[in-house]
Amino acid sequence: MDLKALQTELSTFASERNWHQFHTPKNLAMAIMIEAAELAEIFQWMTPEQSVVARTDEVLQSRIGEELADVLIYLLQLADHTSVDLQLAVADKLVKNAKKYPRIGEGLTSGQVAIKSGHAHVLIDWENVQPKEADIRSLVPDVSDVWIFHGPNQKRVGADQTSFGDNVTLVPISRTGKNSLDFHLSFYMGYITSRYPAARFVVISNDQGYGPMLEHAAELGFAASQVGFGARKSPAKKVATKKSTIKKPAAVSQGNQPTAKKPLPKATKPKSPPALKKAPKVPAAKAAAHGAKVPADGKAAKTNAPVEKTAKKKAPVAKEKTVKQIAVVPSTKGSKDADIAYAHVVASLRKSKNKPTRKARLHGAVKSLLSGGETDSANVERVVNRMIADGYLSIDDKGAVVMGL
Repeated sequence: MDLKALQTELSTFASERNWHQFHTPKNLAMAIMIEAAELAEIFQWMTPEQSVVARTDEVLQSRIGEELADVLIYLLQLADHTSVDLQLAVADKLVKNAKKYPRIGEGLTSGQVAIKSGHAHVLIDWENVQPKEADIRSLVPDVSDVWIFHGPNQKRVGADQTSFGDNVTLVPISRTGKNSLDFHLSFYMGYITSRYPAARFVVISNDQGYGPMLEHAAELGFAASQVGFGARKSPAKKVATKKSTIKKPAAVSQGNQPTAKKPLPKATKPKSPPALKKAPKVPAAKAAAHGAKVPADGKAAKTNAPVEKTAKKKAPVAKEKTVKQIAVVPSTKGSKDADIAYAHVVASLRKSKNKPTRKARLHGAVKSLLSGGETDSANVERVVNRMIADGYLSIDDKGAVVMGL
């Protein structure tokens, strides 16, 4: 159910009948009480057992549905006239209730339902990246609010985010300086989380300095993460590129490489190794079967064998290139960077007081602790599987997580 769309429809319905003059918050609150009383009247003289089976009576079920609809209609209209976001209000209330009344059985951890139903706040480091509206929605599909932190001299800030309307906020920093914008963004991060603890928070920036702040927020139970924007070369690719340009074999150069189609002139032809001075005699029929050109006299050309062997000497060069290209592919286990990231995840979860107890929450925590190109779902799954293999945790068939940290 789209609550905002339903509120708009109810507002239009009331406006067409000139009812807005009566829909003051006081009158709507009283109307809710009256409709709730009419709902209670249905069950007034029933025993508890009779009320349980009332849903099997079609007439009673129809009356219950009408009274529930009246209560909901007045409730939505009251929220509309008091500018209350019901979805966000419910999410915040669920967090408070979860902390006030701890669970007594298996289920979602505190605030999990609220986080799913809350909003997604996006905080953009505009000095570092300048994503457009389509970019933001692509990176964070469920974005609801956008906060853009920018320098005092930057132009056209927020010009490409008009579709967000009143849900986009421009935050100019007080004055320029090293890390000034980073501190502004971190301050607002705390401010927003205090107001909307059930929401999800995403920082869009390529600056890795936000890592400690976001990790701490995740340890406290907040859904906080960072995504980059724009093409960036990973360290592994830079190293591999550097290796591929060192000591390039001279035999690879186009000017020195003989080809089978055009043999070198006799005057410039390099001396062949002793083993190649004499080509073995090959019958004409056998040579033709292997694709060799046979002159009219039936003898195979002597230059074919040395040229063919020379071409084979180039194979190690191509093999060496292939190995270097394979080294570029990132891996979760075995690479130094992946092992460092894995150790960081284990250490952070060990220090966390609010350890995840469900599989979905665990994946979210691991993703928030990783960075850069390591945050894709496949890599997160590999990290979780590695922790299971190392005996740090276990996950049962129902998705419950038992931590051994």
